[in-house]
Amino acid sequence: MLVAAFALSALVLSGCSSSATGTAGDTGPADPNAELKVATSHVPASLDPCAGNIGYDIDYLQLMYAPLIDAEPATQKLRPGIASEWGFSGPDNLTFEMTLQNGLTFHDGTAVDAAAVKASMEHCLSLGIVSVPTIKSIEATSPDHVTISLSSPTSGLPGWLNGRLGMVVSPTALAAAGADFANKPVGAGPYTFTSAVPNSSYTFSRFDDYKPAGPPSPQLAKIQIQVISNPTALTNALTSNAADFAYGLTPSSAAILERNPNLNVSHDPRLGVALVVINNKNPVVNDVRVRLAMQYALDRKAIARAALDSSEGTAAFGQYPPGSQFYDEETEDAWPYDPEKAKSLLAEAGYPNGVTVRGLAGNLPPYSTNAVLVGEQWEKVGIKVDFVEMSGPQAITEFVAHNSADVFSVGWPTRASAPLNFEASLGSRSYFRQNSVPNEELEKLIALLNNTYDETAQLDIVKQINQVVIKSAEYVPLYFTPDVVAYTKNVHGAVPALNGSPNLTYLSKS
Repeated sequence: MLVAAFALSALVLSGCSSSATGTAGDTGPADPNAELKVATSHVPASLDPCAGNIGYDIDYLQLMYAPLIDAEPATQKLRPGIASEWGFSGPDNLTFEMTLQNGLTFHDGTAVDAAAVKASMEHCLSLGIVSVPTIKSIEATSPDHVTISLSSPTSGLPGWLNGRLGMVVSPTALAAAGADFANKPVGAGPYTFTSAVPNSSYTFSRFDDYKPAGPPSPQLAKIQIQVISNPTALTNALTSNAADFAYGLTPSSAAILERNPNLNVSHDPRLGVALVVINNKNPVVNDVRVRLAMQYALDRKAIARAALDSSEGTAAFGQYPPGSQFYDEETEDAWPYDPEKAKSLLAEAGYPNGVTVRGLAGNLPPYSTNAVLVGEQWEKVGIKVDFVEMSGPQAITEFVAHNSADVFSVGWPTRASAPLNFEASLGSRSYFRQNSVPNEELEKLIALLNNTYDETAQLDIVKQINQVVIKSAEYVPLYFTPDVVAYTKNVHGAVPALNGSPNLTYLSKS
């Protein structure tokens, strides 16, 4: 049956709240001709929704592309986007149907219809980074109706359609640009792509013919995003009026900005965890005793304090933070800091004199900093690792496609949908698990999660997944941290972003 709001309610951080400093300031009317200057350390890997491999892409993509299924930023509760209704049907819920809004157009004037959705989704899946192996076929059964056939239950599909897979690209532009589409992106979102200097600046202009399909109507004439990798320079961009809005700020930078009476600063709860992922097919790390030694060797609280230069980080032993719908208190201190136990495990694994592993790290804080801190603590118990730093997209490609390292310091953008999250992070067919040994216990539990549509029942399965991960040490979670954004007093409409990607489409400027 189709429903306007799908039954899988989204995760809510009930135990956390957003906090902001500063006064209301200028509350004048929005200027429709205003241009917003944004500063961030986040660099996109691609402006084709399904060609990128880094979470920072979403910051940019949500300006240009309307999603099939939208989500309320602060809660990630699903709501209509291009699709006005959606739902599972048939025996075992193996059919998924969507009814589309009428009258939507892409930036190039092409109609947003079922044929365009089918073409966009097939393009996305063909690139291989977004993988939903249970999708058997996608059919445009009428101009405003799409039917997806599944080979097995996939309760997380609405979450996939809220992400990259649901960001619909223009089939006309795709056909014209071919492999160069990422440099000539065309969607149906509130803003059009204007220009870019890769890794430096990106400019978007208001799409005057935008009909709301999830994101609100654009309230700015132009948005220019400047990439500033240095945390001090990023802070200075705001205080010098070179930027109106900044995100990707560190908690320590926030403390400086909060002293400025002309700025608002917010600390918002978000999903996402800093972690070290493991290619556990590789020698040495294919021994669970070595992976467990890596866990017990770490003082996570000390790492969070040092990496963030703040007390705002929370030690992580799983993928969901305290206060979230799928938080599991039984994971707390799953691997207590115990260097002697770590040494004993290494000796038991046949490495009494220590061992060397290969490491990669993103070249921006906190991931570069985490690598240094983790490396120092591991070395104290006999695990030697030299983390090679490189840009996030390059590091992911090296780690996944070329298996150039055993461990990788990075962040995981935890999804509000538990079935989607664990399929994407721990499933054997995940893009990120190509160099990992399939875990049969996890496979069975993820399949069960994909066939479970009630969140309370899903939480029970999540707890079972967590216990398997605790035993097998599939990855090394480090800490959770809030999302910090700051903006001038004449910027309005900022909303907390639970997914960690501030949604600039809500902003206006007076």
